[in-house]
Amino acid sequence: MNNEYEFILSTMTWSFSRLNSFYNCPYEWKLRYIDCNDAENGFFGEYGSFLHKILEKYLKGELSIFELSSYYEEHFNENIPHDAPPNKYVDMKQSYYDKGLDYLDNIDLDVDKYEILGVEKKVEFTIANKKFVGYIDLLVKDKATGEIILIDHKSASMKVLKNGQVSKKDQEHFLSFKRQLYLYSIPIIKEYGSVSKLSWNLFKEKDWLTIPFDEKEYNKSIDWAETTLKMIENEEHWCPNPDFYYCNYLCGQRNHACEYKPQPITKELAEEKVYNPETDSYVWWGEKCKIITNTHLLVTFL
Repeated sequence: MNNEYEFILSTMTWSFSRLNSFYNCPYEWKLRYIDCNDAENGFFGEYGSFLHKILEKYLKGELSIFELSSYYEEHFNENIPHDAPPNKYVDMKQSYYDKGLDYLDNIDLDVDKYEILGVEKKVEFTIANKKFVGYIDLLVKDKATGEIILIDHKSASMKVLKNGQVSKKDQEHFLSFKRQLYLYSIPIIKEYGSVSKLSWNLFKEKDWLTIPFDEKEYNKSIDWAETTLKMIENEEHWCPNPDFYYCNYLCGQRNHACEYKPQPITKELAEEKVYNPETDSYVWWGEKCKIITNTHLLVTFL
């Protein structure tokens, strides 16, 4: 790694999302955090941030339970200017709007049995001598048991089975949820002595998921963070990870600095020949749905 990268990484303040996003696309990570390009928001991020803001106002007493829905309706479009990705089966933006309104109309965020220790509580800690910062959506203490519980509001869909476990297809996604709260537990344990439970308010699905604090998973999460830090520090190639959906609707560099965004292949283009630098020959677009990852010729078929 060159000296410029080394200096930037050595002076960086880290976060869980900064670590986790490296796995989405190393090249996007470089554009954002090494080259310091601004990141573009998107529909899903704006939706989640808007609901977080409403819940924060509610928990801080700035909005009453009777004002939540009207605030949501009045401010939805200004807070979520981006359109949702196209879906041939459903109007995604309308669907998300309806689910958010339904949640706020029937909110089940009952905190009377808890002492609220923090709302959007900023936490600072170190891992492998690196500075980290995070924000805990809600930190509470059970008045009856004295248990310390970290609560995270999530807009993501997560299927919770009747036995309280996460479905098999959502396990990998849930793993990132757990890693985040286990890392945020580091300063909470230092401040309060222990953490008893981790909990997720899956507000779009009107569901809750709670697990007991697990020392082994806590240590594994710290190991994961240390491993990821080493991966980033040793990275030399910053290879793109082209995926049509992610690149066009989720990537923060999709309309700015990234030249690798896959483009849809039209019928006209599929009938043309293009140069393939891998084979030093011309090929038909329409022959295969192939991504050439070491060139700027990154495409996908719709």
